[in-house]
Amino acid sequence: MTQQDNNNKRLAANTQHSEAISVSTQVNSCWFTEDTFEQPQVSFCINGTGELMALSELLPVLENMGATVISANSRPSTETKRAEKSDWCIHLKLRSDQCELTGNESLQQNFKQLFLSVIRADVENDGFNRLITVPDININELVLLRAVAKYLLQINAPFSQSYIEEVLTQHSDIAVLLIRFFSFKFSQPSALPAEQRLPELEPLQQQILAALDRVTMRDEDRILRSYYSVFRAMIRTNFYQSFTPGAIPKALSFKLRPKQIGGIPLPVPEFETFVYSPRIEGVHLRGGKVSRGGLRWSDRREDFRTEILGLVKAQMVKNSVIVPVGAKGGFVIKRGGRDDLILRYSEFIAALLDITDNLKGGEVIPPADVVRYDDDDPYLVVAADKGTAVLSDIANTIAEDYNFWLGDAFASGGANGYDHKKMGITAKGAWQSTRRLFKERSIDSQTQDFTAIAIGDMAGDVFGNGMLLSQHIRLVAAFNHQHIFIDPNPDTHASFIERKRLFELPRSTWDNYSKELISAGGGVFSRSSKQIRLTDPIRTLCNINPQVPAISPDELIRHLFKAPVDLLWNGGIGTYIKASAESHQEVGDRANDAVRINAQDAGASIIVEGGNLGLTQLARIEFAKQGGRVTSDAIDNSGGVDCSDHEVNIKILLQQLLEDGVIDLPQRNQLLEEMTNDVADLVLRNNFQQSKMLSQSNHTSPLFIDKHAQLIHLLERKQLLNRELEDLPDSASMNALVKTGQGLTRPEIAVLLAYSKTYLFNKLVDSELIEDELIRKELFAYFPAVIRERYPDYIRNHPLGKEILAAQITNQVANRMGSTFCNNLLEVKNTDATRWVKSHIAAREIFRTAELGQEIEALGFTVPNDLQMELYLKLHFPMEKAAHWLLNHTDETFDTQKVVENFTPWVNHLKDNLPQLLTEEEVRAYQHAVSGLTDKGVPTELAQKLSALEYLYPALDIAVIADFDHQQMDRVVTTYFTLNGDLNVFWLRRYLNSIPNYDRWHRKAKDAMSKNMDHAVRNQAERLLSRRSDEPVDSLPIGCEHYAELINEIKATPNPSLATITVVIEQIDTLS
Repeated sequence: MTQQDNNNKRLAANTQHSEAISVSTQVNSCWFTEDTFEQPQVSFCINGTGELMALSELLPVLENMGATVISANSRPSTETKRAEKSDWCIHLKLRSDQCELTGNESLQQNFKQLFLSVIRADVENDGFNRLITVPDININELVLLRAVAKYLLQINAPFSQSYIEEVLTQHSDIAVLLIRFFSFKFSQPSALPAEQRLPELEPLQQQILAALDRVTMRDEDRILRSYYSVFRAMIRTNFYQSFTPGAIPKALSFKLRPKQIGGIPLPVPEFETFVYSPRIEGVHLRGGKVSRGGLRWSDRREDFRTEILGLVKAQMVKNSVIVPVGAKGGFVIKRGGRDDLILRYSEFIAALLDITDNLKGGEVIPPADVVRYDDDDPYLVVAADKGTAVLSDIANTIAEDYNFWLGDAFASGGANGYDHKKMGITAKGAWQSTRRLFKERSIDSQTQDFTAIAIGDMAGDVFGNGMLLSQHIRLVAAFNHQHIFIDPNPDTHASFIERKRLFELPRSTWDNYSKELISAGGGVFSRSSKQIRLTDPIRTLCNINPQVPAISPDELIRHLFKAPVDLLWNGGIGTYIKASAESHQEVGDRANDAVRINAQDAGASIIVEGGNLGLTQLARIEFAKQGGRVTSDAIDNSGGVDCSDHEVNIKILLQQLLEDGVIDLPQRNQLLEEMTNDVADLVLRNNFQQSKMLSQSNHTSPLFIDKHAQLIHLLERKQLLNRELEDLPDSASMNALVKTGQGLTRPEIAVLLAYSKTYLFNKLVDSELIEDELIRKELFAYFPAVIRERYPDYIRNHPLGKEILAAQITNQVANRMGSTFCNNLLEVKNTDATRWVKSHIAAREIFRTAELGQEIEALGFTVPNDLQMELYLKLHFPMEKAAHWLLNHTDETFDTQKVVENFTPWVNHLKDNLPQLLTEEEVRAYQHAVSGLTDKGVPTELAQKLSALEYLYPALDIAVIADFDHQQMDRVVTTYFTLNGDLNVFWLRRYLNSIPNYDRWHRKAKDAMSKNMDHAVRNQAERLLSRRSDEPVDSLPIGCEHYAELINEIKATPNPSLATITVVIEQIDTLS
């Protein structure tokens, strides 16, 4: 039996359990009888089997349908009715306040149909059902109005559902117009394409607006206009579809552009799908067309969208390392519970697929009976999340029932996917952050013991895997929803072995921990206990007054958060730390209000968030400002997302091989398994590089504060960033940081890095970057070696090749150059993103800085972290300057490989001949720079290469001056360096760099002067070289004596200034 057969059996069994449960009372039919002597009353009869239906159940249904019950009586069924399996019959006298039911067969038919649907729980029982008495509204349409109301409540409409029901009933004429608008927009898909419907909708929209203008009450107007805005924002719906595969119940779904809905909570996703049925409600939020994120089973029925919105905000940051942008989905079960989870999850998945495009042979296939008001959109990928961890195969089975093009790539992590817990990939990714943060404290977490407190238990993925990633963890305490584990003085080795034993059990709790291995005074305590008696070791660990005999479990957890330990590892669910200025209500996690502390009271030196939302962003910032080391959940636990990205994109490639008959399914699955370790290595490499960049940015934050301020301003100006939403400083606060030379915190920089990556990716994804031969190699680097070696043509033709390459290049550039790499794109008008990226990559190849970066990385713990960060910085500014030069001095075609080939020989010539080219003074400066590094422990060869970088940059100008004529190389190089030496240009550049960047204008002025200096020196070199080739080139321009006096005077001046540089550059220009 196949995996799909098993999944179908599970789904069918769940359907039988959920939908076919026998009930003691069953309504079979209902009908009207009329008595001309009792009008406007009408008789309504109901018959059924089983126990007689109680009037207390019956009357609310009828009252919600707008009917008043005048009288009621019941009697056993006649012989005839019993033969028809009817045990009882109820006769009611009804009067409708909304309409005249007497003699109106159409209304009576709608009324009967709705009544039976409500009794059978196919339609909800609420005040929307009053609309059934409106002649132009049928059952499906009132369900639509109810669904929109449910959506409005989720986006925080400030009105109750009962008031919304009342307003729609009172203004049923407008309700009818809205339904007519919806119907014309989406019904009969084959009749008229979307683009032809829009002009036809205009008169109806004017009619709706005129009706709205006649509404006199403000709140009623707001409700009705909110409805109108939602209907206008809808771009797809399955409302007119009939197909649902198998036994899955039908749920209504509609896709929206939420930016068109006024007052919607921030941040606003690019696309949103809302799913509604009497059994579930759910939402899927997407940051873009190609997006990915998990689907969770939420327990927050009243505000599940708020929960998902908070998660998708983090997912947007998390997904900045991969191809898709962030997405997140979630649903609540309104009827049933855990036993119904599979069916309700299936209902949610099916509703999403109902309105999703498909692909067949590269051609987009729109969903049946759907009018589309957006572009082709076939990319829908989901993943497991809270409550849905074992349901990926169910999702993939449904996708296969829909013949969805992604097959089992639709939901990553299934039976033939990568098991994140088995791989430990999320925890391993977060451990890269852990190791990096410990390195900043000069601690090697893999060789030196350290203390830790953790959230979760060994049965969990992130907690269990994480607490086994170093044999030097001294876990002094942990807690989950059941227990508090405390081991005040653990045996490092024995406790590691015991944690490993628990992790390998099929299921475990802290109560399974061997008590004899817990140090004196520790233990495992139940969180349901009223009090926990304290021991001296626990008091010492938590700094609790010796006089306190016992405290509650919640108090003990708060004290544990305040305990002075090296690491707090979050491997659980919940928000446990907030900022001092935040209220518990603002945090939005009531379940943990009793244990939550303020960030200023946290005792750990390092916090790593393997789980989502462990801290609020303001808490992270507060913790960082007081010296704590923390990044963010989105950065720390992005390994799982990255792994899913690789799985999906590899499966898409392998699907092409399957379709072409190159491999069969068993071979595909075997190949996926063989690549597990290679995929993990690729993912962890990304985690390493990103955490390294954030460490570097954090170290140099004061130096870059003006650039960070500029980046925030530029992103905000383009409406790409809401600094208040992201808890970034306002303009006044940023100006104060610039003036005082203080930097942003690591959590704030992490946000900017994500926004910068997202912006750059969006600029590159639609470019022709993939046509560049040198850069296209990075597309291959995304895939494991076995794919690269066996199937290179399939990599070249990957359906998402452009997106994968854009993500690869974005990560490479941003993880080397930081968030401010995008400043030039944002600030300088018409800067082409593709050429800017090509310039950086060409500079990297020409000057071989990638190899230098690897050498710096390899230093590991042989040098302090601060020194290592300074070494990386020595690569940053030369690369930035060289990239700018190449951007401004190369032609529009910019063949990167050709640019590299043109300039590399000139750089290599300078490297090989540098000692002979420098003046004695510059040789001393160079040697001083080298010894300054070697004295700190940097290997001599690396110190020489780094110190030489500032002397290699002129190779770019030299090559152009010589018109790339290698026969002129010696003459041009000698002339240029002689001129530089005699004019003290290298010293002058160092002098310029030493001037502080008081704000972005000072930095701009310095950049302009640097370019002017280069231009002036280049002009002088060209003048000297314009002589005949047999003339000497060592004679200086006229005026150099005065210039030399000026330089000596500047060297004697204690404080460098921009004014002196300006004078010097003018002097260079005037030399003749």
